[in-house]
Amino acid sequence: MSSILTVSQINRYIASMIKGDKKLHGILIAGEISNFTCHNKTGHLYFTLKDSETSIKAVMFSSMASQLKFAPKSGMRVIAAADVRVYERDGAYQLYVTDMQPDGLGAMYLAFEQLKERLSAEGLFSTEHKKPIPQMPNKIGIVTSLDAAALQDMLKILSRRYPIAEVTIFPALVQGANAPESLCRAISLADSSNLDLIICGRGGGSPEDLAAFNSEAVARSIYACKTPIISAVGHETDTSIADYAADLRAATPSAAAELAAPDISVIYDKINSSEKSLNKAVITAIEAKLYKLERLSERLEAASPAGKLSALGEKISASEKSLTSAYKIKLWEANGTIAEKAALLESLSPLKTLSRGYSLVYKGEGLINSVNDLSEGDEINIRMSDGTVSAVIERKEGTEHEI
Repeated sequence: MSSILTVSQINRYIASMIKGDKKLHGILIAGEISNFTCHNKTGHLYFTLKDSETSIKAVMFSSMASQLKFAPKSGMRVIAAADVRVYERDGAYQLYVTDMQPDGLGAMYLAFEQLKERLSAEGLFSTEHKKPIPQMPNKIGIVTSLDAAALQDMLKILSRRYPIAEVTIFPALVQGANAPESLCRAISLADSSNLDLIICGRGGGSPEDLAAFNSEAVARSIYACKTPIISAVGHETDTSIADYAADLRAATPSAAAELAAPDISVIYDKINSSEKSLNKAVITAIEAKLYKLERLSERLEAASPAGKLSALGEKISASEKSLTSAYKIKLWEANGTIAEKAALLESLSPLKTLSRGYSLVYKGEGLINSVNDLSEGDEINIRMSDGTVSAVIERKEGTEHEI
């Protein structure tokens, strides 16, 4: 006997089966909108998609609905991208819509979505392959039609914002059957021209006018480009395959020119500001170094041998003066003593005695002190104060007897 299931279990089981069926994920479904309602508070969209035979309920949450580029309403035919899911509470399956376009685009929109999905799966739109846009490109190439009004807008903006950049135009067809091939050639030529940046795009137009930028060939050409490339196709609400493949998408050609080139007046302001800051920093650094040099000079002068020699020279000079003074004093004292001794010596000198009438008697080298040292016939020398005379002893006399 089969087990008894609850309604919830049945609905949950069916919901899991549908959720697990990949064929019911990301489908594109065409139909007419009916019973359209936009919830005032949440912004969610509730409606029914129907054809001539049947219908299916649908919901589009506000996060997705806010990105729609048109206002849906009952009676409008659309192509919706959606997942099929079960709303378990009511046991009813419905569409959870992620994107929606008016069916007026028809096969073109369907082809766009399919190509976008396929190229995305190949990695052509991967962010890891996006090249950085140079901040100050010297050479900029523009791939567009020479007749495009958008070209003049871009040239004016580039000339105003960044006149030092060298801009080269690579003419190409931007609409018509031959446009994809023409764009590919122009992009390839620009990529081989040693540029810093490429802008590729055109002004606004109908979906058919922009079709060339939704071609696979143009997308692959942009992806293969070694030079960073900005895509600028149509108006802000237009999104092309080229936009996804490019390194950066600009909302309009004018916006691309703004993104491609910096404002040179802002650069000049930054340079002037940096120059002032640098000058101030250099002056501050020089003043600090000069202050340090002065302190080091003072320390060097204090520790310098020249300073020490100068101080020692002053000390020697002072010592020399002191020694000279002491020498003079000693000399004066010595002169006084010598004079005193000379005076005493002079007073005791035999010559002084001789000057008073006395004389000295020598016999040979010996000084005769007594008459007893002489004999008759001895030759003597008599020294007087003013000279010497010689004599011979004929006789001698003494105090006790006469000679």
